[in-house]
Amino acid sequence: MRTSELASVIARDRAPGVPHENGLARFATWIGRVVLTMATLIFGAIGLRYIADPAGASARTGVTLNTALGYTTTRVGFGAFPLALALFSFACLLSRRRLFDGVRLIATLAATVIAVRVYSTIANGAEKESVVLFIPEGILLGLAISAAFMDRATRRHAESRRPSSATVSLQSE
Repeated sequence: MRTSELASVIARDRAPGVPHENGLARFATWIGRVVLTMATLIFGAIGLRYIADPAGASARTGVTLNTALGYTTTRVGFGAFPLALALFSFACLLSRRRLFDGVRLIATLAATVIAVRVYSTIANGAEKESVVLFIPEGILLGLAISAAFMDRATRRHAESRRPSSATVSLQSE
């Protein structure tokens, strides 16, 4: 494929309303892709682990499953929900138009997870295995917030450079 053909394919793939990527927009897009890739891998692994072996996955955190309801609840609550998040993140990763929708969801999720982990640490005490998870959760949150703010700034800048409909109608008269 020649360079001109490749440029044509890329231009067609760009969704309406998505600003041309250069500088900050390109950087924000790549950070967003990193965030969604991390989320897809992390939540996919968690979901699959709890679906495939709910007793083993639960035992690693000190939880014992004794009933069929316990197994099913664990598969659904700790398996299906993270797996659905992984699938959603992956879908957003594949869609340039939905990329930052996924990033904002992951930012919301990461902030909520950190808040619950802080509450749990205060209420139940700090466990090394739990406290160490603040690091990747904080990194994911920081990257997601950075990408979302850069995307917002890029869109505002693009909107400010676009002539308003009133300006266009005055110029045409």
